Amino acid sequence: MTRPGILIFGGTFDPPHRAHVVLPPLVAKQLGCERILYIPARCNPLKADEPATPAEHRLAMLRLAVAPLPTAEISTIELDRAGPSYTIDTLHALRRQHTSGAAFHLLIGSDQALDFHRWRDWRRILELAMPAVMLRPPMDEPGYHKQLVEIHSPPEAQRWLRCTVHVPQMDIGAREIRRRLANGGDVSDLLDDAVAEYIRMHGLYGT
Repeated sequence: MTRPGILIFGGTFDPPHRAHVVLPPLVAKQLGCERILYIPARCNPLKADEPATPAEHRLAMLRLAVAPLPTAEISTIELDRAGPSYTIDTLHALRRQHTSGAAFHLLIGSDQALDFHRWRDWRRILELAMPAVMLRPPMDEPGYHKQLVEIHSPPEAQRWLRCTVHVPQMDIGAREIRRRLANGGDVSDLLDDAVAEYIRMHGLYGT
């Protein structure tokens, strides 16, 4: 009997944008995942020098963003835990919660995949969850492979390449959105209307 699949998608979601909503369902369909579990981070240990917007605002915006997705759920497991948000700790906690043995898939961008060897206990992460790697602009597959072989042995690089999921590339980044908002720029093409309205109402990002 096939184990149910859960697509795990973590991030700061500061703010959650259209790519966060459009792409995970496409990946979930490819992998046969029944659920998408969004996990907002308290603090990304690899971006500790970039203070995030308060968790209550990021969580509220994420709820608005994913409301139209019937298979999406949000876990506050990292927001509820003190200290940096290490994926290995989260996966261990999720495994204790899902005793039925659900198959975990970890959705990450190609930039994160190239940095994966810096993640805490990264080899154990790969035992607990299969990566699903989306190529992020401007990277293409040959360029991604070239960088993989600079980090890993050829067989390991091939294993990572096989984890690539082919979805449309959406050139959207939260940092650029924050910059535009701070400068009074238009972000209507990047954010859900409800998220944009929340940002305006609460005066986030210099609006």
